[in-house]
Amino acid sequence: MSSDPIRHDRHTKAMNSRKTITIKEVAKVAGVSVTTVSRYLNGNLGKMSVATQQKIQQVIRDLNYRPSAAAKSMRSDSTHIIGVIVGDISNVFASMLFTGMYKTLQPRNYSVMLLNADNDADAERECVEKLLQQNVDGLIIQPSRGNFEDYYPIVNAHTPLAFVDRYVDATPSSVIHVTSDNYEASRRMCEELAGKGYRHIVVVSTTTVGTSAQIPRIHAITETARRLGLRLSVLDLAGGDDAWLADALRAIRTTSGEDRTAVVSLMGPLLLRVLAASRMLGLEFPRDMGLLSFDDWEWGEYVGQGIDLILQDPETIGRRAGEALLAMIRKQPPDDNEIVVPTKRIPGRSL
Repeated sequence: MSSDPIRHDRHTKAMNSRKTITIKEVAKVAGVSVTTVSRYLNGNLGKMSVATQQKIQQVIRDLNYRPSAAAKSMRSDSTHIIGVIVGDISNVFASMLFTGMYKTLQPRNYSVMLLNADNDADAERECVEKLLQQNVDGLIIQPSRGNFEDYYPIVNAHTPLAFVDRYVDATPSSVIHVTSDNYEASRRMCEELAGKGYRHIVVVSTTTVGTSAQIPRIHAITETARRLGLRLSVLDLAGGDDAWLADALRAIRTTSGEDRTAVVSLMGPLLLRVLAASRMLGLEFPRDMGLLSFDDWEWGEYVGQGIDLILQDPETIGRRAGEALLAMIRKQPPDDNEIVVPTKRIPGRSL
């Protein structure tokens, strides 16, 4: 392959001036074989190096190459469609999950069908049925049902499956689980708060489904607070408005006495409600209370002097799920079906 960037650029422009680009031309510009390009298009990466994958991807973009159906499909029964079901499409977390999946699957020439279950088990069941009827090559689900028996129709259809973000009990080893390190991050957080002198932790949550990622966070906080001798209050905002939250925080301040209190929001949207309630009360962080929140996209660090955050990485969760699903489709499943994406502690000035 020529390493001359000017020659490569001229070659690319010349081919872009024509209407149809062939797989042979992609292979020539990338400096690889047609077979290698075909393997890339079908997600059959095997021992293909990351550098080769990136080179082919860049050439495909530069040439605006659109593979034919023959180039896309290695199996006669492959639809090259991946079905994705999210719990709440209006949530930024779900949008970022999908972004990670799409960036992984689309360059491999998979179409992605996105459906919204609205955190409803019956709606999710209908979504699964629709996607199975489309003969999708695989499914990625942010699950709303907590019993794996509900997902046996997918297993019986021999359709590769990955769960993201949320937990489903008794998930078999043939199914991928990709989540944040919710339990460990929450345990470390409690230990940090205790180290900073906080003796009362107030957890703000809203668990609308039994599979919520907030549940292992609550478990970790409960167990660690008990071990460290910390006082714990859990405020579930399901059905409660901001005024209700303000009243609850006022009552907690009254009963906390000399104990330093920290409010912990278990997801980004709840942080907005904590801030609204604190404004009603005229509270300042950390003067009156400490504040720390799980978050998805770092906006909290720009509020006031910066809020202390535990930053999740939903785009990486989506990407890892897409990669694992492709591996399953290629009959090369990952060694471990439990994939944990680390969170990142973002220091602020609210503790």
